[in-house]
Amino acid sequence: MAKITLIIQSSAEDQPKSLEALSFARAAIKSGHEIPCVFFYRNAVNHALQPTPDQNRDLITQWEALSHQYQVPLVVCHTVAERKGIESFQPSFEPSGLTALATAIANSERTLQF
Repeated sequence: MAKITLIIQSSAEDQPKSLEALSFARAAIKSGHEIPCVFFYRNAVNHALQPTPDQNRDLITQWEALSHQYQVPLVVCHTVAERKGIESFQPSFEPSGLTALATAIANSERTLQF
């Protein structure tokens, strides 16, 4: 089965897009694929906000559950986060740079953006 890296670019406020990516990740894992990285980029860095805004709490809890259950790293672009003034991240999200994304893409057969 394939290794698939996911890049999330939509804000947490655009919950349908994020939920679509989450559903895809669950289905891919259940089909035997591996998700070595979910990279939150551009507007999606707000998924990692600490504290989580009330309207996004359930969504973030679902991403965290996926991460814990299947050992899927949730990586947030710290450079974009810094530009947006985000300094504190949810513990389940790992701040990193584009090097982490490039490495994940290089080690995956497929990369999908949401």
